[in-house]
Order: sequence, then C-alpha cells, then structure tokens
Amino acid sequence: MDTHTIHTIAAHAHTTTGADSTRRHALAQRAKTGGLVRIAPGYYLDTEAITTHPDPSFVVTLARMLALRDKHPHLIASGPTAACLQGLPLLCEHPLHVTTISDQHPRPITLPTIHTSSLVFPAVTVRPHRQRKRHSPTMIHYSDDIVGTALEDTIIECALTLDQEEAFVVTCAGLHELARYRRFYRDDSRQREENNRSRLLRLVGSVGPHTPGRTSARWVITHADAGCDSAGESRLLYLLTKGGLQGLETQYPVSAANKWYFIDIAIPEHRIGIEFDGRSKYGSDVDSVHRSIEAEERRQRLLEAQGWRIRRFRWEALAHPKEVIAQIRALYSRD
Repeated sequence: MDTHTIHTIAAHAHTTTGADSTRRHALAQRAKTGGLVRIAPGYYLDTEAITTHPDPSFVVTLARMLALRDKHPHLIASGPTAACLQGLPLLCEHPLHVTTISDQHPRPITLPTIHTSSLVFPAVTVRPHRQRKRHSPTMIHYSDDIVGTALEDTIIECALTLDQEEAFVVTCAGLHELARYRRFYRDDSRQREENNRSRLLRLVGSVGPHTPGRTSARWVITHADAGCDSAGESRLLYLLTKGGLQGLETQYPVSAANKWYFIDIAIPEHRIGIEFDGRSKYGSDVDSVHRSIEAEERRQRLLEAQGWRIRRFRWEALAHPKEVIAQIRALYSRD
C-alpha cells in the first residue's frame, strides 16, 4: 500500500470537527470560490489534490474513505475498497465497500456530488456491511487515518462478493503477496502458497454454509495461482482453467543458452507455452520497445528450439475466450 498517497491526500483535507464558527465559515467560503470541494458534510479537500493527480477517481475514493472515517470511526475499508488500498488489481470500479465494527445496525450514508472545474463525480450512497457471523475481520492501519481489513480478510470478502473472474484475479495477486512468491525459489514459494491457500479455505468454511458466494469463493481460492505476475496473466489462467485445460503451471522454468527463462503459463506434458503480453511489457519509448521485442523474439526462438510451442495473447484476446481455448487445443494435435 502506498501510504505516501494517503498522507498526501490527508494533508489536503479539512474538517469542521472541533472547529469554531469562524473556521467553519472560512471553509464554506473557500468551497464557494472553488478552492475546496465538499467531500462530505463538514469535510473538504483542496481542489488541486484532485485536478493535479493522474488518477482523480482514486483520489476521490480515498478522500471519501477519509471523510467516512472522520465522521464514523467505526467504519473500516473492506472488500474491493480494501483491495484497491492494498494495490490488488480490480477489473472495474466499485462503490465504497466498508464494514462496521460496531454492534449498532449500520445506516446508509449519502456523500454529495463532487464538482471541480472540469470533473464531476456523482453522489454515492454507502451502505455499510455488518461483520459476518462467527468471524471478526483482522484490521490493519493503512495509515494514521485509514483502517481496513487485513490482506487475508480482503481476499475472502472479494472472493465472496465479486464476479468470479475478478475475484480470481484479486485472489491470485493476494496469494502472490501472502506467499512472498519468488520465481527463483519456486519450491519454497509453492509451499508457502499452499499453506496460505489452506488457511484461506478454512476462513471461507467459517462464514457459514448458506453464505452467498461461498461455493464460488472456494473454487476461486482452490484454483488461484500465486505465480501469476499480473492481472492479465491471472485472467488468461482463469479462461484456460474454466475452458477445461489440464496440467497448467505458471512461471515454468526452462533452461536455454545458459539462462533460465520462465514461461507465463505452461503445459509441460505437451511442451506448450502460453504467454501474456501486457500493455506495459515492452517499455514506454521506441528504443526500449525495440530492445524488448528483440529479446522476446530471441527468447521464443530458444524455447522453440527445445521443442516448445509458444502462443502469445494480449488483452484484446481475453474478450474471446473460446478462440483462445481453440488455439491452445489446436496445438495438442501436433504431438
């Protein structure tokens, strides 16, 4: 988690909590002139904190979470909001997901529309979740200002509530962190992965047999893989697994020309290698792109010289899972 970003946003925040009437009036006036935006009743943010940030939507989410904590200290970040704060990949935007640690019945909280000179963020109604029966989430401080669920509980909540594919992506990334996965220490990494997988499955089992999403969550945790290096690799693995392909291994090591290469997803029995080419894989300037492409082409030639058949996929291909599966199955006929 980038605590620096939280501290930066918190430093641009202003609250009327404990303020006298003069201070309240001054904040209201700055909001009228556009210097501040009203995040919640009695809670403001410097407008420039939103307009100068490369991801204004993230700043607004963070500011709204800070405002909730200021007015309702019993609320903690959970589910996809906690995943976002912890840097786990999400496939789409989600409303604020918070859980109450109070015994009181949580009431919906409406946060106002946010206007800047060029951006508008619609009003939202936050509906706090209650703690699940028989399980109180472990909490951590992301900073002095924001509290949320720990990584394990964040994974569980996402596995239970998100669409299965997105839950799979989050769980792969979460397992990667829990296992401290290192490709050059594969055996140790896999042992830590299985230990953490077992614990996650026990936590899912503790939420109760009638909990919505429980069956899907168990499938996600069982099949998620800590070896996935990116959301794209996780999505590709999900499509291949759901497509019924067997014997899939991530970060599979192959020695060639006195160097170790790691295939994103391999089917070793058939010497099939499946690679995901992400948007940022080749660099940001022309020279780095050319160097990266040349290195990838040499890598592929070396692997193919050892009998591996390589298929590469980009983000656009993931929208057509049947075509992806068909291309991989076509390689089986060449054994």
